[in-house]
Amino acid sequence: MTASRHGKKHKKESSPEAPGSDHTPEAAAETADPSVVEADEADEEEILEPEAEDFDPLAVLARERDAFQEKWLRVVAEMDNLRKRSRRELADSRRLAQADVLRPILGVMDNFERALQSMGQNEDNADLEKFLEGVDLIFQNFQVVLRDVGVVPLEVLGTEFDPNFHEGVGQMPRDGVEPGQVIEVVQKGFLFKEQVLRPAKVIISA
Repeated sequence: MTASRHGKKHKKESSPEAPGSDHTPEAAAETADPSVVEADEADEEEILEPEAEDFDPLAVLARERDAFQEKWLRVVAEMDNLRKRSRRELADSRRLAQADVLRPILGVMDNFERALQSMGQNEDNADLEKFLEGVDLIFQNFQVVLRDVGVVPLEVLGTEFDPNFHEGVGQMPRDGVEPGQVIEVVQKGFLFKEQVLRPAKVIISA
């Protein structure tokens, strides 16, 4: 009796497929609509195999070349404009800087001209002392103008000769002075913002 019960239970769990129901891929392919299958295959062939006449590599390269050349010409033109603008701005800056230096000097020149005109009107030199005082004031004014723009005189008398700041124009012995010392200044030297604007012309001891 036990064996028969197990046999019946096994038959219930393994119920066979209904007759006539076939789920294999071959059967699904046979039952599919032929028109749908042909359309899918045609789409797949169109995606995988594009027509050669729609793709021209030479035309693509030509378009890329033209685009690159146009971009390169644009960059070259911009660089040329930048270079011209920089040169123009530099020239303007130099001109303005020179004008700032020369403008105060014009006032000094005006004062010298007035002093000379005043001297010419006094043929007997009766006002010579006043004239000399005026010239001295102009000279002091000129020194102030130079100092304001950064020009200062070199103090070289009694110092050791230095070719970086001095230009030797003569040599002579001097009692009590060691050789190579500046004993006379022929022309003053000047510094412009700590750089030599003009070396001092000096005579040194032998």
